[in-house]
Amino acid sequence: MTTVDLSPEDLSGLVGLVYDSAFEEVQWKSFLRRMCQMFPGIGAVAWGYEGDYMFPEYARGGEEAIFPEVALMEMRTLTNQTTSEITKVIPNGYVSRTKLHFEEAEWRRSTIYREYLGPAGFFHSLHLKVGHNGDRGAYLAFSIPEDKALEEQIHDPLFNLLKLLSPHVVRACQLARALAMAKRAAEVFGGFLDGILIPMLVSDDKGYFLFANAAGRRVLERSDPLLLTANGTLSLNNASDSRALQRQLLAVGNDRPVEGLKVETKDGSPLLLALTPFRPSMSEASKIDRHLLEDEQLCAVFVGQAEGDAINTKLLEDVFDMTPREAEICSNLMQGASAAEIAQASGRSLKTVRNQIQVVYEKVGVSSNVALMDALSVFRSVGGMFNNDAPAERLPSV
Repeated sequence: MTTVDLSPEDLSGLVGLVYDSAFEEVQWKSFLRRMCQMFPGIGAVAWGYEGDYMFPEYARGGEEAIFPEVALMEMRTLTNQTTSEITKVIPNGYVSRTKLHFEEAEWRRSTIYREYLGPAGFFHSLHLKVGHNGDRGAYLAFSIPEDKALEEQIHDPLFNLLKLLSPHVVRACQLARALAMAKRAAEVFGGFLDGILIPMLVSDDKGYFLFANAAGRRVLERSDPLLLTANGTLSLNNASDSRALQRQLLAVGNDRPVEGLKVETKDGSPLLLALTPFRPSMSEASKIDRHLLEDEQLCAVFVGQAEGDAINTKLLEDVFDMTPREAEICSNLMQGASAAEIAQASGRSLKTVRNQIQVVYEKVGVSSNVALMDALSVFRSVGGMFNNDAPAERLPSV
C-alpha cells in the first residue's frame, strides 16, 4: 500500500482542515488528531527546536505526550551531519524520513528513541517542517509504530499524503502568521489612529521591511528618503546613509538606546529618522509563533524633523494627503506668513488662498494657526526621541 484512497471531497475537506487548524488557539491540534484517526497507531505532535535541543511538543493528536521535556538532538546522519545541522537547513514544507537519514543502530542508541519513542511503541518518524527563524524552528512529526507490519502499511501512504498537504501547511502557517503580525501592529498603531499619524515603518534588525502605517507606506511610495530595495530591505537615497541606517538598526537590536539619523531628501531639505525597538504583544500568536518570534528584534523607524527646521512639505503630503500647493501654504503658515503675504508671494487671489488655508485646517483637523502649530509639532517630536546634541549636519552612526 503506497497511497491513501481519498475521494476528491475527502481530500478537499482535509485541505480545509489544514487551514482551519493553523488558526486554532492550540495550533494544529485538530489536524494532528485527524491524522491519528486516518492512520491508527501513529503518534502525531507539533514540536520545536532551538539550537541542538528539541523542545517539548506544542500540540499532539493523541492523549499521551511523546516528548514531555527538552531533549538533546545528538545523533549523526548517514552523511555525518548532526541532527541539529540537518534540521536547520531543511526548507519549509519538506517532509523528511528518519529511516532514510539514520543508520538503524545509531537511531536505536539515541536518547530520543531510548527515552521517548521506544517506550511509547514507536520507531521511525516523518517530519514536515512548518517554519524557522534563526536557530529556532517548528515541525509536525508523525511517529510510526515499531511493529514491522504496521510500519509497512503506514509509512509510504502517510509520506505521500504529507507531501500532498505540505504546500497547504506552509501557506496556512504564512496566513496565520500574517494575521498575528497584523494584530500586533494594530495594538501599537491604535494609539496613533485617533491622532496625527507620523510616518512609521517597521523592520527587523537586518533591515527587512515588515509593515508600515499609512503615512509610512506613502513615504515608501515616494521613495524619498526611504525606499524599498529589490530584496525587501529598507534603504536611503545614498549609499553612505544606507550603511548608517543598517548599522543603527543592528544597534537598536542590541538593546542600545534609541538611535537617530539626519538625512537629506532629494530636494535638499533635512529629515530625521528615529529608530527604536518595536515590542508589541504576542498575546494573539500561537504557541509555535511565540517560540519562533517572541525574541525576534523588530525596529520602528519614525520620520520627522529637528526643532528649528522648516516643516518638510512632502511630510505634509504623506501624512495629511495634502496637494503640493496645500502643503506649501501650510509650510508658509508655519513660518508665520499671513494669508495676504502668501497671496502676494504666490500671485493668487486672497480669496483663493483663504479657501486653501481652510482646506489645510480641515485636513489637519484644526481651526486656527495656533492649533496648526501645535498639531504639527508632532513632526519635531521625532528629534526629541534620541539625544541630538551632536552637530546638526549629521547624527553619529554606530
